[in-house]
Amino acid sequence: MGSDRKSFLTARELCIMSLLTVILFLQEQILNFLPNIQLTVFLMLLYTKCLGLWKTGMIVTVYVLLDSAFMGSLNPPFTGGQWVAWMAGVLLIATVFRKTENVPALTGGAVLMAFLYCWIMILPTMWLLHVEFLPYLASDLLFEVILAASSALSTLLLYEPLSKLLRKLLKYTEQN
Repeated sequence: MGSDRKSFLTARELCIMSLLTVILFLQEQILNFLPNIQLTVFLMLLYTKCLGLWKTGMIVTVYVLLDSAFMGSLNPPFTGGQWVAWMAGVLLIATVFRKTENVPALTGGAVLMAFLYCWIMILPTMWLLHVEFLPYLASDLLFEVILAASSALSTLLLYEPLSKLLRKLLKYTEQN
């Protein structure tokens, strides 16, 4: 699934991307009972490193629409903000962390990605809920730290084995 190989998706690539989107969506729903403990940041980081910016961008777009529709918040400011926030993190990984496979560095990238998502989402949340910045930030800070910590831990523990597995799967599907 090389990112510069062609300008269209094969049926096989579309199936793999669909499966990865389902995994991204389902893990969040399964872990929904735990506040901000999820694999979303880790999976987006993993997908970006293995698939590249454009394919991960397509996954993120479908994921955001699906997540927003499922959670009943399919309104333009929130859904748009969520898409911008996730894509900013994906763009961060695809540019700043593009050439590294160093797990501690990628763990730092996951932490940055988690905080970037949270901080971008402050704007649409403040606008929709009519809350002020400092009270919102004060009430959300613990949850931001939890998201960053769960993103760091999952990246630290899972990146190496799952990136090898995903790359092996992608290579196998290209050959067959």
